Amino acid sequence: MNKKFFSLLAIVLLCGFLFYSCQPSATDTPACQVLKVELKPNTPSVHDLFSRIEVVPLEDHNDSCLVMRLSKVFPYKDKIYVLDRKIPACYEFDKNGNFIRPIGKTGNGPGEYIHADDCLIDEARQEIVLMECFGFLYVYDMTGKFLRKVKMQDLMACHSFALTSDGKYALWNGAATKDQSAINLFDFDGNLVKGYWHQPEQFNWMLLSVFYSYAGNTYFSTGYSPDVYELSADTLQAVYQWDFGENNLSPSVLRNIENEDESHSDKLVGEYLENGTLPYSFDTQYQNERYYYVRLTKSYGNLLYDIFYDKQTGYSFVFDKVKEGFSISPLAMTDEYMLCLLKYEDFDLMKEVLPEDEYAKLTKLDEESNPCLLRLYFK
Repeated sequence: MNKKFFSLLAIVLLCGFLFYSCQPSATDTPACQVLKVELKPNTPSVHDLFSRIEVVPLEDHNDSCLVMRLSKVFPYKDKIYVLDRKIPACYEFDKNGNFIRPIGKTGNGPGEYIHADDCLIDEARQEIVLMECFGFLYVYDMTGKFLRKVKMQDLMACHSFALTSDGKYALWNGAATKDQSAINLFDFDGNLVKGYWHQPEQFNWMLLSVFYSYAGNTYFSTGYSPDVYELSADTLQAVYQWDFGENNLSPSVLRNIENEDESHSDKLVGEYLENGTLPYSFDTQYQNERYYYVRLTKSYGNLLYDIFYDKQTGYSFVFDKVKEGFSISPLAMTDEYMLCLLKYEDFDLMKEVLPEDEYAKLTKLDEESNPCLLRLYFK
């Protein structure tokens, strides 16, 4: 009788812990979904996940759209938008990778920016918005015509941004200390509406691209926490949580980082990732109608695992490379397909994977060509 009682009590306490750990503040919100994954590679074939693959070489149009380092890729309707923070530049291509136009340019004139650190499409207003790390937004129409420049009031720095379902700009400041809001929401005129997320700076720096959008909602996650939140001006609520069992990040290690002086915290996080005390950090996250996705990275941002969690079955694909020998970490993900970067050194591996007409596109490229994308259609 006592054994049964204590077993029941343990289950109740465990459920209560999972409920509590998925809540940002309020206690009257429903418990979030827990995604249980065995953190062990199962190395699927690319054909286990995808029904069709297309090659999308990004055209280098007389060097006027030279891409040096892909920072962000996002498809919209029949276009693909590419952000390169190094140049910096934002380019528009058609769905086949043919160059259409640049969006804005560097400089100090109207519509010109010094940096282009992030970008998005405002579907409701049909506008392209570029973010500069100093707290400026540059807004263009869908033809690339400059419309306006917006200054985010009372903001010192920002590293990524998103548009919430209730029409607010959410900007992430990875340099925020625990006494500052790392997420700040602004209206379209740049007025501060609300601040969220007070955590030690050492955790904020672990991931700078913290937002993704799906089905009209904006989601937020960090590099050290398994929780993923839905974000708006009214709420910051955890909606799902990754659970890797015995491979979850150690609470004691996280407390050590939290208690470290902020001026030395970056060094400690780097040491922990390098020596395996922190076995991984959470990186890019997405979802579509079929999968939840997370990318886990180890020291210096190197890929540890891509994880695709099947919403229908609860089965997870866990791998760093598919059976055919190349990695497929998505740069963008829709219900229909995902886009990923194909590395030049992996071109030869594609001969047995691609249809003949798609592989022929690769034979026209070399190491000096613009990056080449793969469009992989989900089964």
